[in-house]
Amino acid sequence: MRTQKVEPENVDQKLFETFSKLGYDGASMEVLAEATGLKKASLYHRFPKGKKEMALHVLRFVEQWITDSVVTIAHDQKIRAATRLRKIVSAINELYAGGANNCLLRTLSVGTDADAFKEDVQRCLDLLADGFATISIDLGNTAAVAKEKGKQINLLLQGSLVMTGATGDLSYFKNILSRLPSLLA
Repeated sequence: MRTQKVEPENVDQKLFETFSKLGYDGASMEVLAEATGLKKASLYHRFPKGKKEMALHVLRFVEQWITDSVVTIAHDQKIRAATRLRKIVSAINELYAGGANNCLLRTLSVGTDADAFKEDVQRCLDLLADGFATISIDLGNTAAVAKEKGKQINLLLQGSLVMTGATGDLSYFKNILSRLPSLLA
């Protein structure tokens, strides 16, 4: 019987979803294989160093998403700052399904191998903060104030996702997203 071909972008998305939901420790090779539709041997063929390599791959996938969906949009001076911010907020809302999805950066920053992911997680958080800071500058803030606001947005977004996950109340996340324009101004 011939095995079904699984497209690389589908593997990336399924790994992202699984690590986001279960974290590094909760995502066993069996669970990852089932989620991607691949056999464990096929996963090892794509990722010879195993689960840790998969998690690092997914972090780079997220870094690319942040670059495309936040940083690139934030720097597009042809679009008004308020419009850029709306686009970014919409993309973040979609990524997290209105707050229903866990944040991969959070789930990979705890657990047995968290130190292996620290640099990649920090790079992603820095990119997010820089994207928000860029918009904050364009909304009239100084670079120093904008940098602090970018960090504050990261803190509020992550905190809202933790609260939403802990309580099941999506309003924590939705409220922060709706407040972003006033928080960055």
